[in-house]
Amino acid sequence: MGEKRSAKSNGASNTKRVVCIGIAIVLVLAAWATPTPEGLGEAGKMSLALMVAGIFLWVTEPVPVAISGLVVMILMPVFGILEFNAGVWSGFISSVIFFIMASFGITAALLKTKIPTKIVFTLMHLTKGNSRATVLAFMIAASVLSFFISDLPCTALFAGIAVSSILEIEGCEKGSSNLGKALMIGITYASVVGGQAIPSGSAMNIMAMNVLEANTGIAISFLDWTLICLPIALVLLVVCWFSVTLVFKPEPISEKTIACIEKKGSEVGRFEALDWKVLGIMAVVFCLWIASNWTGWDATAIAVLALILFFVPGIDVLTWKEYVAAVSWNIVLLIGCVQSISGGVKEQGAASWLFGSTIGKATIGSAAIVAASAALLPLLRLIIPVGPAFIAITLIPLCSIAATIGVSPVVFTVIVAVNASTTFLMGVDGNNMLSYRYGYWKMVDFFKAGIVPTIAMVILHATVLIPLVALAGY
Repeated sequence: MGEKRSAKSNGASNTKRVVCIGIAIVLVLAAWATPTPEGLGEAGKMSLALMVAGIFLWVTEPVPVAISGLVVMILMPVFGILEFNAGVWSGFISSVIFFIMASFGITAALLKTKIPTKIVFTLMHLTKGNSRATVLAFMIAASVLSFFISDLPCTALFAGIAVSSILEIEGCEKGSSNLGKALMIGITYASVVGGQAIPSGSAMNIMAMNVLEANTGIAISFLDWTLICLPIALVLLVVCWFSVTLVFKPEPISEKTIACIEKKGSEVGRFEALDWKVLGIMAVVFCLWIASNWTGWDATAIAVLALILFFVPGIDVLTWKEYVAAVSWNIVLLIGCVQSISGGVKEQGAASWLFGSTIGKATIGSAAIVAASAALLPLLRLIIPVGPAFIAITLIPLCSIAATIGVSPVVFTVIVAVNASTTFLMGVDGNNMLSYRYGYWKMVDFFKAGIVPTIAMVILHATVLIPLVALAGY
């Protein structure tokens, strides 16, 4: 009887998977059969079609997300979007790949220490085991840390802590536990929201500020960016917490788990040599990351340096076997695929066409154009999942529009930078995938939880951003 039920279940599951793949194929064929819009080439049209089909497959997951990405990659030359050697394969590799690979090592090293247990013990002591308060505590801690470091290692660190010190002890079932979903998605949201607040929180902030200065001569100071963006980030953090705990009402944390965590916290003892080695290396790395805003040192190179130091004789924080086990190659493959696909969209001018055919043709007032930009850019971010490409495609045209409508280009710079580093809707993003790898949430879960934060971000950018920029003197 059980075998019959299992067979039926597998049959239904396979049918659903085949249907999802069929829909993706139909999306591509429908685009191929329809006329090419004016101002967009055939290859550009198909690059958008492949991206949409890819996003659909990543959300529904009929096959592993990395496999979907590889399929879309090899289809690009078929439609004349990119050549294999000149675009598809070369577009796969970027500094983001190496940063993420280094972040896996940083996370593995930190999780070997007593640091995670001490952090969790402190947080759980403050929240008294209340599950919603625990989610908020983790989100506050992640957002504050991401003021100073990139969202990638921040998400990797706190997601690893949450899994090893709460979710595994509680026995939360992957894919069905609301506590697991709320905690892991909440940490992911908090890391990017904290990164918006000050320039050092995200490389996208620095890149957008540099593009603004190069094209308009306007330089935003460190404190001015904080004055503009910190209030918005604080509101967004609260909204994100409200959303994840509303959509996924976390189950109570059992007394047994609380007692276990408190016991581990009291028994952990003082830091030992391994703990101090990791703390010392991370202190140096954090200082270098913060200083990179002024020194110009590459954030990825600094992360790779940390990884190298973990293997130096006499330090020996990690073994190669431990590092390889900590790396999620599914994520590495998927991010490379997304970068390659996005390169095709950019190369064919498809994103610029999409941008120009919407906001670029608007004949409405300045406030309405800012509101339209605030609403459109989160959607455009779904098509252009790579932050640097997103900034390159959108910020320069928006700065030109700003000059003609009497709005400070700083307004558009903030909107573009925030959206370049933040997406509350699409789980297929470098930062988001770092918590996805643990299997506690699915792509559709991420989308559902992100609807309210996305709406809130749009409203804040459309209403309070202009006054905040004016208050800062721009």
